[in-house]
Amino acid sequence: MPSPPTRVTISQEDWLDGSAMQQTDGRVRDYKLVYPETGFDPMTLCLGVVEIEPGTHSPLHRHRCEEVYYVVRGTGELEEEGRRHPLKPGTAVLNRPDVAHRVHNTGDEVLQLVVVAGIMLVPLLPQWPTPSPYEVFEGTSASDHPAAGSEPEEELDAPE
Repeated sequence: MPSPPTRVTISQEDWLDGSAMQQTDGRVRDYKLVYPETGFDPMTLCLGVVEIEPGTHSPLHRHRCEEVYYVVRGTGELEEEGRRHPLKPGTAVLNRPDVAHRVHNTGDEVLQLVVVAGIMLVPLLPQWPTPSPYEVFEGTSASDHPAAGSEPEEELDAPE
């Protein structure tokens, strides 16, 4: 019989940050709540919170699992496959595996998303504090993330 999980609850002061999706200047924050790295033993799902400051966006990335966003506050756009979809509080999003996507904050307050994702079993680069399950196609510093609408249109086809 398997042993019970080592952790059942997590408080905000124990959220883990610093993942591959997070910007070094703090304008995109990616908190891991229910993850193996936070002491849980999830079998199929992980839970996180992403916060994006106004005028910036998360890195263009993809991963090998489904992912659901629920918008708690703020407004923005989900960019995927050359299209942009509006986001506002109460919006839910299903991101399919291996589809490159990113989220733009087009509003004037922090865009906060609750993120539920499948366990990502195929590690990719970089290391944090374990191998990252993300394939990130752009940097994670503010200089690599101009404000939404101020950058040229980019192709969303990820590099081969």
